[in-house]
Amino acid sequence: MEFSFFFPTNDRGGTHIVGCLMQGLHQLGHKIYSNIPVHEFVSHGIFPAFSSLFPGEIEVTPDMSRGCLIVDAFNGLGNFSRPLIDAAKTNKIVLLDMNDSSNYRDYDESFLVFKVHSNSNAIRGGRIFPMGFGITQEAIEFTKQEEFSLARDGILRNFRPSINQTVRNCLDLILVPRLKDHFKITENISTQSQYLTDLKTHKAVLAYGGDIYNDLRLNPYFLGNKEFEFQKLASEPVIMRFDSWRYYEAALFGTCPIALDFERYGLETGANPVAWKEYIPIDFSQINATMSKIVKSAQDDPLFFEKIGRNARDWVLNNHSPVAVAQRILNVLRMQGMV
Repeated sequence: MEFSFFFPTNDRGGTHIVGCLMQGLHQLGHKIYSNIPVHEFVSHGIFPAFSSLFPGEIEVTPDMSRGCLIVDAFNGLGNFSRPLIDAAKTNKIVLLDMNDSSNYRDYDESFLVFKVHSNSNAIRGGRIFPMGFGITQEAIEFTKQEEFSLARDGILRNFRPSINQTVRNCLDLILVPRLKDHFKITENISTQSQYLTDLKTHKAVLAYGGDIYNDLRLNPYFLGNKEFEFQKLASEPVIMRFDSWRYYEAALFGTCPIALDFERYGLETGANPVAWKEYIPIDFSQINATMSKIVKSAQDDPLFFEKIGRNARDWVLNNHSPVAVAQRILNVLRMQGMV
């Protein structure tokens, strides 16, 4: 099959998940076109897509008429918004949205949309499917060259201070102090080289993020603001913009991820991990019980964290590699009659 990738607001590169999908489709043998060179992908993760693999295999052309059109909608559709909406009524057009604000965006029903930070408790308008951040093929190839030792120690907490990260701030108050009572915690804001070393030498990584949101429509001041108009919104606070590179990178390095309970909070990646098998889940209402289970499990089994880490690596390779992501999206496209 053929796929044309269109970047309407950026003439230098695309976003991380777009690069991962392009890599996966290429690896599956499909022909990939792009309206811009694929040498620069916006990514805060390790080893951005096309930094070393496959850039010469993507044909750069202004002709976006071949196959299914996939649009990087990170910054919206720019000057192409109306033409793309009109074209989507009679053509097959897919949007990929990796923006942190995707929780507050509606999409025209003519598009098929894959977006990050999907939450089943906070539904926006449009035909939307979840998509996780995933990992690049470059990152996978790097870890294939590594030998992961079982002699790991401590839990890594390496968040940079950031806005709209109330989940991390809250857990700094109610979880991290409890962890420090039982485990060594490394608190680093490090270089990439040190980060890679930390991933290989720690038992677990705090890999949660997100902003806690309550329904602002209950305040008359915000009525009429379309940004806060949800088709469905849970009555309790919900978690927005939860996803991050850190989660997938921890799993890739076989380091046990500690994250919010995906099922409890409605968090969706397209292929969620299994709690207590492929990650340690955190529930705000069960902090003490969770801590007791972590401590007891680590006491009963010295390799408790390492076993979950190995399972996490299998999970991320099987479900969030470029090929796995491409296969999952192709399945959705087939079900929707797009390919």
